[in-house]
Amino acid sequence: MKNASRILIALIFAVSMTSSAFAGNLENRSHDIGLYGGVLFPGTISIDSDVASIDVDSEMGFTLKGYFDQFVLPMFAVGVYGQYSSTTLTYGDLEVSADMYEFGLTFKPKFMITPTSAIKPGLEIGYRKSTRESFAPDDILTDADGLALNMSAEVQFMLDNGYIFGITLGFITQPTGGNEEADVTWAPIFYALAGIVF
Repeated sequence: MKNASRILIALIFAVSMTSSAFAGNLENRSHDIGLYGGVLFPGTISIDSDVASIDVDSEMGFTLKGYFDQFVLPMFAVGVYGQYSSTTLTYGDLEVSADMYEFGLTFKPKFMITPTSAIKPGLEIGYRKSTRESFAPDDILTDADGLALNMSAEVQFMLDNGYIFGITLGFITQPTGGNEEADVTWAPIFYALAGIVF
């Protein structure tokens, strides 16, 4: 967790040194590159096997996100994204750490709020790999694959010095997925991010 935070800080610092040269006009842009970090809010993950079906709680965690959006129309972008999330799963008195890695495609219209601010709602469809520690010694399969189906709303602000600051609220879901032993799915788990766009 500490290493991931240091990497995010280093990336934001590096981007901040060059972002003013790439920012341009908020309304007329060929592409957006975003780097974000923030919090993953608590949620519930369902694990359904032939032996048992349980709901596991995920605690407050953190998440990092990067994306590249290419504007195929003046106000519509298609792109790619990658996201990493880390949390703690609890079931009764048991606690284990869990990590989620995902990447996929994004589809984002863009709406200008003012000449210096815009909102980009987004749909994300991708592949997710999740790993966790074992709840019990006989808990062998701790990895799962799944469909990432997410929604987000990014608000961008063009600052006086040419930097673009962004805030994103969204959620991640996994409507289908799992491994050989169990289905692993979850309804929306929300997150909040802040970062920089260039």
